[in-house]
Amino acid sequence: MKNQKTFVLAALLMSGTALAPAAWAQDAAAEADPVRSVYERARPDYDAPGVRSGSFLFYPKATVEGSYNSNIYAQESNVTNDFIVNVKPSFNLASDWNSSSLSVFADADIGRYLDNGTEDYEDYKVGMNGRKDIANGTDIHANVSYQYGHEDRGAPDSPGAAAEQTKFDLLTAGLGFKRDVSILSLALDGEYTKRDFRDSARFGGGPAINNDDRDRERFKGVARVGYELADGYEAFVRLTADRVKYDDSTEDGGPNRNSDGYEAVAGAAFDLTGKSKGEFYAGYMKRAYDANNLASVDGVNFGASLLWNATGLTSVRVNVNRSIGETTVGGLNDNSVFTPATGVVNTLVSGRVEHELRRNLLLSSDLSYTRQSFSATIREDNIWGAKLGMKYLVSPNFNINARYGYDYRGTNQQGQDYQRHTFMVGVTGQW
Repeated sequence: MKNQKTFVLAALLMSGTALAPAAWAQDAAAEADPVRSVYERARPDYDAPGVRSGSFLFYPKATVEGSYNSNIYAQESNVTNDFIVNVKPSFNLASDWNSSSLSVFADADIGRYLDNGTEDYEDYKVGMNGRKDIANGTDIHANVSYQYGHEDRGAPDSPGAAAEQTKFDLLTAGLGFKRDVSILSLALDGEYTKRDFRDSARFGGGPAINNDDRDRERFKGVARVGYELADGYEAFVRLTADRVKYDDSTEDGGPNRNSDGYEAVAGAAFDLTGKSKGEFYAGYMKRAYDANNLASVDGVNFGASLLWNATGLTSVRVNVNRSIGETTVGGLNDNSVFTPATGVVNTLVSGRVEHELRRNLLLSSDLSYTRQSFSATIREDNIWGAKLGMKYLVSPNFNINARYGYDYRGTNQQGQDYQRHTFMVGVTGQW
């Protein structure tokens, strides 16, 4: 398996490097005045200048954060709080060519808990992205990344008996083609992901919690055809198919969770230069499982995204999304019999407001709601999240961040409710 991962990673790195010699043509109007939110806008007086190395720009960054978490184990009762220190180094190496696009990046997040050292973690991610123009309006693009991370304690699949946060490896590789000429556009994208969950130590000792039944890989393909209705407006159809294959979901007596997923949607997109952009769509989705004892999951699929610059100082983001996700948990069914959940239908609604109080003082507020319905069971989770943030730009090489967050999960699964408050203050140095 390690050799297979190494081969895939090397192959994608080589294909990404091959993208370097070519150009990417952009629409002149969009390039002159793209739609960007308050936090995304260029600020020459405060943006990191980067360190030039030949035809590349090197952007190193380091952040140190101190935070407080009122419920580190995401428990309903007998909660535990703690203070955490995070060190986050990162870099991005981006090409500065007029005729190409290539970037390499790496970042890390090292967390240390003041009183609960078993929760300490060292996450990191490395990857690269590249794009090549074949002809006017036509390009190919590729990406590859590897991530070593940990699962949030509030995740429904996170084992409650684990004495440490569940660690995982994630390999992602993608390759795509896009052609946007005249009134027709075509985009084809393929993606491969491999998730490998590490075993977890158990509270009170004893055998480690075996998470191998969650290891899986996904092969995904997306085709999108668009038709320009008018300048800045487009109708589109998007088809998605994927195959999820578990290494061995039956290892601990669970069902065979291998499955095939399908999605067909139609919608419209708009891009009003400098002011707003977004899309909305609706259609049908289905996931069919190889195991005869796992019923298929299907239903209406819909989504929307909007970025609206309400004023020159305020931006509004809205996102709606419905999807079928993977899960290995179980619950009671309509007959009060414990049964494995087939999949989880996630419905997400989120909003974000960004405001430029001063040129170098940015404020943000976020609100989100997620409903998770675990198919074949009666379990339903309602998850709320809220954040308030501040970013103070001191100079091109230094900024200060602060954030307050609140999370709440209400569920009909006994003992699984929780709420937590988090407070964070951090400083960032960048070049």
